[in-house]
Amino acid sequence: MKVRTLASGRLQQLLVLGAFLMALLAPVTGRSEPKPPIKLAVFDFELDDFSAGGPLAGESPVETEMLRRVTALAREQLAQSGLFEIVDGSASANEMVKTHWLRKCNGCEANIARDLGAEMSFIAFFRKISVMEQYLEFRIRDARTGALINASQTDLRGETDESWSRAIVWLIRYRLVEPELARRTREPSR
Repeated sequence: MKVRTLASGRLQQLLVLGAFLMALLAPVTGRSEPKPPIKLAVFDFELDDFSAGGPLAGESPVETEMLRRVTALAREQLAQSGLFEIVDGSASANEMVKTHWLRKCNGCEANIARDLGAEMSFIAFFRKISVMEQYLEFRIRDARTGALINASQTDLRGETDESWSRAIVWLIRYRLVEPELARRTREPSR
């Protein structure tokens, strides 16, 4: 009985020592360091209004304020993911940025993001078919090449802070952050 206890105790000591040595040697044996956050230029959200009379009436003050709030929420969500360092896209003096037409400039946001010192660009817009039928889309491009890296969209119902906020939080989490984190865990160590 004593022999078993003694052997068991010695085995536990060896296991603890082995785990400690593995932890010390892990950085030397090829475990990769966490990737630094990507500099992401996040531009103000835009409204693409196809509703009856919408293009003539233009963006209402209520819609402008909702777009401002959802832009701030998206920047917060992207920064909290740890994947991105946010660059404020509205800091650009480019006319397409100031007039909120990036969604229609065929990728020009990549060059603007590069000029702001970012590695990638992020634009998003709500397409309004009616007050009840809308969808949200975001596009991420490589600022060096202009290549489209991610284009994701979701449908939503109702033009409210709650529906817009839920849509952007859902899209960022399930179409950008979680897939990227999963991809990084599958990458082989260097």
